[in-house]
Amino acid sequence: MPKPFTNFAVTRFVNREAVLKTLKECARRLTEEIPGVEVRLFGSYAGGTPTPRSDADIAVVIPDGFPLPFTRVRDLAETIFLQAPVPVEVFVVTSAALAEGRETGKSLAKTIARTSMPLV
Repeated sequence: MPKPFTNFAVTRFVNREAVLKTLKECARRLTEEIPGVEVRLFGSYAGGTPTPRSDADIAVVIPDGFPLPFTRVRDLAETIFLQAPVPVEVFVVTSAALAEGRETGKSLAKTIARTSMPLV
């Protein structure tokens, strides 16, 4: 006899506050390792609507003319954020790109500028 079909979702809750606490600690460590950067959270965790499948979107904002290459900043951020209880995606942007996104409303910088929250 075939199994009856059921169409229901298993409810799993995301402890957003616990995730934010760990993300803030990682951001603090990153700013100690790389002085002068700003660490911002955007996406579903910043907006308050994460699901069990959500990742944390982290923007590392570097000043214009920053001496470290983007790849070095991203690699270090990804290493530090490995301690987060959720997957993390790191984006490195310059202060100028963020300001331009705020003004023109173009690209990923627009989303970061308009919807992000500081972690440190």
